[in-house]
Amino acid sequence: MVKNYVTLHGGNISCSSQENVGSTFQVVIPFKSISGKSVATNGSPDISITSSDIKYFSPQTESEIENQTSKEMKVLIVEDNDDLLNFMKATLSKDFKVFTAVDGEKAWEFISEQIPDLVVSDIMMPKMNGFELCKIMKSTYETSHIPIVLLTALSETTDQSHGLGLGADDYLTKPFDMNLLIQRIKSIIRNREVVREKALKLIKGDSNEHILKNELNDKFIKKMLEVAKANISNTEFDKEEFASAMNVSSSLLYKKIKSLTDQSPGDFIKTIRLNQAVELLQSKNYTVTEVSELCGFTSLTYFGIVFKKQFGKSPSEF
Repeated sequence: MVKNYVTLHGGNISCSSQENVGSTFQVVIPFKSISGKSVATNGSPDISITSSDIKYFSPQTESEIENQTSKEMKVLIVEDNDDLLNFMKATLSKDFKVFTAVDGEKAWEFISEQIPDLVVSDIMMPKMNGFELCKIMKSTYETSHIPIVLLTALSETTDQSHGLGLGADDYLTKPFDMNLLIQRIKSIIRNREVVREKALKLIKGDSNEHILKNELNDKFIKKMLEVAKANISNTEFDKEEFASAMNVSSSLLYKKIKSLTDQSPGDFIKTIRLNQAVELLQSKNYTVTEVSELCGFTSLTYFGIVFKKQFGKSPSEF
C-alpha cells in the first residue's frame, strides 16, 4: 500500500509518497507570491544629479549615490612596500577598482595610458618619488584633473606644505587609519558638486574669479563654460562637438569633466541649459516655448520633462 501526501509549508509545496516499508521521497517546489502592483519596475530616471534632484526626486540616498560613484572609480595605489601595498589594495578594493604600481615611473606610465580617477601615492620611493609624480601629474594637461593623496612617514610641516604646494589634494602621515583614507577619498568626490556649483555661478559672474587652484584645471573649466554657453541654443551641439571645440578627444573630455564636476559632458550641457532657462523664465520676457528654443532643447515636451525633474515644477508653474 502506498500513501501519498501533499502539504504546504509557508511558501513551499511538499509532495511525499510513503509505503508501509517506510521508503519516502519528497519534492519541494518553491514559489513566490506576486501582487499586481509589483510586476513592473521602472529604471532610474535619466537626470543630472544635483542637490535639487536629491532633495525632490532621487530614490537613492546621498550615501547610496556616493557609494555607487565610488565603486566605479579607478584608484591607483603607488607604494614600494609590498606588505603595505597588498593591505591597502585588499581594503580599498571593497569600495573602488584598485590598480597598483611599485614606483613613480611605473605609476606615471599607467596614469598616462589609463587616466585613473584618483591616485594614492607614497612619497619616499625609488626612481621617481611621490613629490615628482605629483608635480608631473599636475603640470600635464591630460592628467592635471586627477586627484592625488600623498602618504608619507615625513611629519614635518614643511614637507606637507611642499606636497600641497605641488598640487596634492590631500596628505596623510604614516601610520594612518585606512578608514580615514577612505573618507578623505570620498570627501574629494563630494567636493566635485561644490566645483560644479561654483562653475555655474561663474556663468553670470566674474570670469576672472578662480574656481580651482590648479591653473590648467581652472582654464579648462572656464573654457568649457564658454563653449557650452556659446552653443546653448544649438540643438545639434553634442559631446562630439563639445570635444572638438575643446580640442580634446571625447574620452578625455568625459574624464576631465567627470573628475571636476561629477557629470558627463551631456549632463553638464543640460545643467547649463536648465540654469539659463530659469533665468529667462524669471525675467518674464519670454514664453515657455521661446525659453525652450533659446536654451537648445529639441522639443517643448522634453524641456518640460527635464525641467520638472530638475526643479520639481514645470516651466509654467515655475
